[in-house]
Amino acid sequence: MKFIFYSHFDYSDIWPILFGQCDKYLSDHKKVLFTNKGEAPSDWEVITYEDSLPYQMRVASCLEQLEDEIIVFSHEDMFLYDEIDLSHIQSFKNLVHSGKVDFIKLLRGGYTDEKRESGIHPYLLKCPPDMIFTIQPTICKVKNLLTMYRDTPGDSIWSFESNTAKTAKWQCFSGCMVYKEGDPKRGMHHWDSSVYPYFATAIVKGKWYTSDYPHLRTLLKDYNIDVSLRGEV
Repeated sequence: MKFIFYSHFDYSDIWPILFGQCDKYLSDHKKVLFTNKGEAPSDWEVITYEDSLPYQMRVASCLEQLEDEIIVFSHEDMFLYDEIDLSHIQSFKNLVHSGKVDFIKLLRGGYTDEKRESGIHPYLLKCPPDMIFTIQPTICKVKNLLTMYRDTPGDSIWSFESNTAKTAKWQCFSGCMVYKEGDPKRGMHHWDSSVYPYFATAIVKGKWYTSDYPHLRTLLKDYNIDVSLRGEV
């Protein structure tokens, strides 16, 4: 599986952390950067999109260039902070490959504490019906992700995400999310993932999200990031 990260050159100040954390935790895996311009380390593949395209078409135009069946799709500010549980990631990939589920989000999220067991894996819960797909690290087939991005309307990334529930319903897509008993809640609507430990997200409204992720400050210091340029929230 390739690990795909969508980005834009306006967020290239984040790339040193993204590249560094991937080198630390995903060194043996293929990685791809979707961007309008810019360079990545030599072990990355870069696929560029036209900056004039709307968000959905930017992603779709890059997905069309992949020959892979299944990927992990993410964004640049959702980088890892600890080791992944590769054996379970492989198990999740197999479930997607076999068609038992279409989208597996790599942490639990939602507006209630309700847990709906998936029945296909002890570490997977069913997604809420209106949150089959959201913009967070997700294991899925490229063809299904491409359908999601081609068919979902919206004039911004936020309106796109809010409209994905309609596309999921039209396409009869199914979704699960990773939750291991004991994973702590982080903020109001997310839980940490001990299977794929990442920041969800490191940037909120253009600022570093250190209020819910105080350990992000350690990484910012390690990578010599000038926090004052973006500020914190």
